[in-house]
Amino acid sequence: MKGVVFLGDRECEVRDFPDPVPNDGEVRVKMMVSGICGSDLHLYREDRAWAKERGDRIPGHEPCGVVDAIGTNVAKIKEGDRVTVYHYLGCGYCAQCASGNLMWCGEASGYGGPVDGSHADYIIADERNCVKMPDTMRFTDGAFIACPAGTAYSSLSKLEVRPRDNVAVFGLGPVGLSSIILATAMGGNIIGLDIIDERLKLAKQVGAAAVVDVGKNDAVEAIRAFASDDGIELAFETSGSPKGREDVVACLRRGGKSVFVGIGNMDKVINPGLLISKQLTLMGSFVLPLWMAWKLVDVVASQSLSFDRLVTHRYRIEDAPEAYCTFDAGGTGKVVFEWD
Repeated sequence: MKGVVFLGDRECEVRDFPDPVPNDGEVRVKMMVSGICGSDLHLYREDRAWAKERGDRIPGHEPCGVVDAIGTNVAKIKEGDRVTVYHYLGCGYCAQCASGNLMWCGEASGYGGPVDGSHADYIIADERNCVKMPDTMRFTDGAFIACPAGTAYSSLSKLEVRPRDNVAVFGLGPVGLSSIILATAMGGNIIGLDIIDERLKLAKQVGAAAVVDVGKNDAVEAIRAFASDDGIELAFETSGSPKGREDVVACLRRGGKSVFVGIGNMDKVINPGLLISKQLTLMGSFVLPLWMAWKLVDVVASQSLSFDRLVTHRYRIEDAPEAYCTFDAGGTGKVVFEWD
């Protein structure tokens, strides 16, 4: 099979690997769509010493495809099943694994990190990590559910978005754009903020009531004009920008809530005086629990939602160096690999 390997300093190459074979309780999934995530870029940008130590580990953690081989003692998944693959593995026995929070397991490992990931023709997955999709669902949507849409849905669930709630989305990368689709479906009234024209246009196309170029306009003033002079009730921060985090706290009204998922620059800029005086609820979030992936598949299918409009660039796995370079340059929506 073909698979991507990082060389360091923003270089990667495609190598030949033996086709993997599933072991006990595992299945092999032939990839149909796999996205490039912003967190993949963090690894892509590491230096050559780091890449040499990493070796030929394959990146990618947004897998969606068709099961084409089954190991022993696999009872629920069969060949031909269309699946999105939950991208964290756990010990399988602790309280966190039992609750579906595999990402919190003390022995958690993720695809594209210590485990070979989905930027390859095949991946090996635990049976329990395979979430079946109906025939009507696009493989692109399954790849989104594995990470960007899944992260957005988990975060919006924490915010408890209700009809007619005003929601500010800071950062309109794939996670932020996914949140606009989902929050609009929940009845929210969305204002999106970014500095990239392409992403501002996409935000309007997928349902944002208003967008703001924060390179040219003051974010807090724009949000107050959109919601009220008191501020906005809900905010979702995906930009990873210190200024974005500062503006979130400033734009929230008294009793407002925000979820933060953007890592990016880790400078601490939260104003504790505003946090206390406005009695804000600030939460962190990353990915989603396994059980919620099943719920999101049902939501997407039952409401005929799709994230496919967010894809601006599609590549074959053989063209991985160009794909990574394109996404790293910014100015795109989602960049994905596709297979026949």
